[in-house]
Amino acid sequence: MFTSFSLDLSLSFSFLSLVFVAYIVRFLYKIYRIRSYFQKLQRDGLPMPPHHPLFGHLLVTNTALSNLPRDAHAHYLPSQIRLKYPSLGPVYYLDMWPFAPPFLVATSPTVISQFTQSESHLPNHPGIRKYLLPITGGGDLASMEGEEWKRWRKIYNPGFSAGNIQTLVPTIVEEVGIFVDILKDHARRRDMFSLDEAAINATMDVIGRVALYATR
Repeated sequence: MFTSFSLDLSLSFSFLSLVFVAYIVRFLYKIYRIRSYFQKLQRDGLPMPPHHPLFGHLLVTNTALSNLPRDAHAHYLPSQIRLKYPSLGPVYYLDMWPFAPPFLVATSPTVISQFTQSESHLPNHPGIRKYLLPITGGGDLASMEGEEWKRWRKIYNPGFSAGNIQTLVPTIVEEVGIFVDILKDHARRRDMFSLDEAAINATMDVIGRVALYATR
């Protein structure tokens, strides 16, 4: 009985050891592929911060984040990197694997519009659908692609027309004015508050007024 138990335990340990070794080998292979790819991009002269063959851009991002509050949103990172490396321009590559997939960072509205508003409508990142699926069930313009996106976008086009937006300006200005009053009130009191919460509330108020025709 004890011999059988020891044998089962030994087999289980051997199996777990093989799984662990396979995971480590896979991890090392993937990090080698990604780092080598970015090293090649750097040699080819493509824009990016100085790339370390082992750490990638993790050291760069760590330095950039050290200049920000600990609870600062990650969206501040691209601009902080550009401040440290102003020669980068509005588009550059960023390698933060294994903490994030490889990035092509775009900080220019003109470039971003080419990704999001061009007729080609480039494929969406899988993370967009995954994030929105519990909320929309996949039936939203941000997740749709191809002919499905074109069909629904055409239906919604009148709502985004310049003429229709112009009629909504007074309502938007009214809601933004309330938001500004809230900010001024906090400024007078010199208190600490959540700007994120206040901005989200203002955004939802604008959406409620212009999209759902809600009234105060």
